[in-house]
Amino acid sequence: MKNMTLVLLFVATMPGYSQTWKTNLKDAFKEASVSGKEVLLFFSVSETCETCDQLEEKVFKSPAFRDFASENYILVKQDFNSGKSDNMEENLLIVEKYNKDGFFPLVVVINKNTKVLGQIGVYKNESPSEYVAKLQSFSKT
Repeated sequence: MKNMTLVLLFVATMPGYSQTWKTNLKDAFKEASVSGKEVLLFFSVSETCETCDQLEEKVFKSPAFRDFASENYILVKQDFNSGKSDNMEENLLIVEKYNKDGFFPLVVVINKNTKVLGQIGVYKNESPSEYVAKLQSFSKT
């Protein structure tokens, strides 16, 4: 039993194998300022957007993405499910600034100064490594 507890503790604390998606963009920018990381902002409508779900399942849950993201990004998810947001007014301001066309899914990479470095608006069933390569093309030099 003791060995099982140690194994579970080890797996749960392995870097890159757990990721936390924040919902507050302002807090993410504060964290990015301290950490030097960029912000990856994911716009989704998980209850009705099949492509959003595919992107999450095939890419965001993959080890390749998790490893890359843990080193480079503060992850933020804006999920526009019907009536489930406590901050709908704030979310709409975020959409106005970063997703004017209301495209879902949309992934936007933003630096700590709120400058958009790049975006991916179409998920074409790329492999996780192909998707990470697209994200790497936006990275700071």
